[in-house]
Amino acid sequence: MMKAILARTYGSPEVLTLEEIEQPTPGDDQVLVKVHAAATNPSYWHRMEGKIPMLRKMYGDPQPTDYAMGGDCAGTAVAVGKNVTRFAVGDAVFGAAKGAFAEYAIAAEKNLVHKPESVSFVDAAAIPTGGLTALQGLRDYGRIAQGHRVLIIGASGGVGSYAVQIAKSFQTHVTAVCSTRNIEMVKRIGADAVIDYTQQDWDGAGPFDLILDMVGDRPFDLYVKNLTSNGRMVSVGALGVDMMAFMAKMGAYKASEEEEKVFSFVAQFNTDDLSTLAQLMASGVVKSVIDRTFPLAETAAAMALQGSKQISGKVVITT
Repeated sequence: MMKAILARTYGSPEVLTLEEIEQPTPGDDQVLVKVHAAATNPSYWHRMEGKIPMLRKMYGDPQPTDYAMGGDCAGTAVAVGKNVTRFAVGDAVFGAAKGAFAEYAIAAEKNLVHKPESVSFVDAAAIPTGGLTALQGLRDYGRIAQGHRVLIIGASGGVGSYAVQIAKSFQTHVTAVCSTRNIEMVKRIGADAVIDYTQQDWDGAGPFDLILDMVGDRPFDLYVKNLTSNGRMVSVGALGVDMMAFMAKMGAYKASEEEEKVFSFVAQFNTDDLSTLAQLMASGVVKSVIDRTFPLAETAAAMALQGSKQISGKVVITT
C-alpha cells in the first residue's frame, strides 16, 4: 500500500484527497519510481478543475474515471520491467510518471533520464514540462541563434524562468517581462533587460528576433509588429486562456501573409531533450527557481498556490 493524492471529482483544490491505495506494478517497458519530489503545473490545475472539454474527454466526463494526479517528478527506481535497459534498481531519475502526487508512481522508460548527482530531487522534479516547453519553444519553433534579441513574456513563471536561462545559453540578449516583485529574480537568472508590465508595455521595445509568450492575451499582429523581418513569435500555455477562442484567433491569423511568423505548440516528452536538460542543470547553466515546497499531505495548498498564478518559478511537493 502507499499514500497518493486522488481527484475523484472535478473542482477546486478541496476535491483532492490523500488516500491509501495499492502500490502499482511496472509493466515490461516501465519503471516504478519511489517519488521524492513532484512539481505542480498549470495543466494539472486545469485537469483538476475539469472546465476544459478536451481534458474532460481524457480523464472522464461528467466526472473523472482516472483519479491520479501529477506527472513531473524525481525519485529512485525501485523496480523495472523486463524490457527496461537504461535503468536499474537504485538509480536516481527524473521525468514524468503517471500519478506522481504519491509515494510511488509508474513511468515509461522513455519518459525518464538519470538525475545528475549535483542536482537535488526538488530541482530535478521542477524542470521536465517547463524546461521542455522552454527548450523546444526557443530552439525548435523559435530557431534561436547566437546574437538574437529575445523577448520572454511571463519570464518569472514555470516556463519563463527556464526560458530566460536556456535563451542565455545560446548567447542571446534577453529582455524579460514580469511583475515588479520578480524583477530581481529574473535579473539573477540572467535577463539582460527587464520590463515591469505593471509600469510599462513591452510593445515598442523591439524589434526582436524571437518572442516567447506564456500569456497569450494580445493580438498576434502586435507581436509581429515587434519582430524583425525574419523574426518568430512562439505562443505556449494556451490552456490558460479560452481554448476555442485562442484556436480561432490562431486559425484566422494563420490565414494571413504572416503565417510563418507565429507558432503555437505543446511540448513533447522525449529522452534526448530530457537529457539536454539534465546536462544544462549538471553544468550549472540552468537552475530551478523554487517558490515553495509542500509535503504530500498539503498538496491541496500547493495546487491552490499554483492556481493563484502568483508564483515565482515552480511549486514542488515532497514525499
